[in-house]
Amino acid sequence: MVGLTLLAKLNRIICAAKHTDPQVPFGGVNVIFFGDYLQYRPVYDVPLHTDFTLPVKSKSNKTPTEKQIQQRVARSLILQINCVVKLTQQMRTEDLRYLQLLERLRHGECNYDDYELLLTR
Repeated sequence: MVGLTLLAKLNRIICAAKHTDPQVPFGGVNVIFFGDYLQYRPVYDVPLHTDFTLPVKSKSNKTPTEKQIQQRVARSLILQINCVVKLTQQMRTEDLRYLQLLERLRHGECNYDDYELLLTR
């Protein structure tokens, strides 16, 4: 999963490669994002849906780091997305029992029967 730090880095690299103003998102290149927001969080990064408007619990009022600033820049890029296509039909399996297992797994509600089914694969 892509996080805000990686997205900010991608934006900087594209802007540098295209020799464009850093204020132009992704150097003016059209970018297509796709994925499953219900999968795992990004490793060592902040999720794309992070809300920076919420108060941060901090022990001190430090100046934001460069990384934190870039994460906020990336979040503003995400908020500029102007077209979303939401796929609603599951295409991974036709096995109803396995599909129901996947739904329970997504919600953290697996049971012993799910465990038994996974042992058969």
